[in-house]
Amino acid sequence: MRIKIGNKYWDLVFTELDENTGGECDSPDTHGKEIRISTDVKNQDELEILLHEFLHAADWSKDEEWVEEIAY
Repeated sequence: MRIKIGNKYWDLVFTELDENTGGECDSPDTHGKEIRISTDVKNQDELEILLHEFLHAADWSKDEEWVEEIAY
């Protein structure tokens, strides 16, 4: 699925990831960028991980602590 965040486009992909990784987001400057969400997470966890990765996409300059707090 293709999504637009902050005037840039990412491919949103649900896939298998490392067991400790719920999601990943490519830099806004990456060509063919993706947001990858683990297929192992469900319900409330999936929503929090989606928000977390969308926040990274929207403002790459924010640190991990800020993103985690806002997503939660």
